[in-house]
Amino acid sequence: MREELFWDRNSDRASPEVVIERAINFGGLDFIEEVQEKYGMETFIQVLIHHRNLSRKAVNYWCLRLGLDRNSTRAFQDNRIWEPVR
Repeated sequence: MREELFWDRNSDRASPEVVIERAINFGGLDFIEEVQEKYGMETFIQVLIHHRNLSRKAVNYWCLRLGLDRNSTRAFQDNRIWEPVR
């Protein structure tokens, strides 16, 4: 478990959804593999599709990798309150 991703809570008490969200947003491929093995691919995909606290860039990458339509994910359906200025 990547303890540095859980600076605000005990990683042992984090729900699988929170662990997967943080893995998608901030974890490396090794942590992603660990999470997929621990919680299963179905749970990983459900979080990817239904959770809005995910980076669009990360969601796009995993949708391409898994052959999913990114427009079916909540990250791409919800309107953002603000967009970063680039």
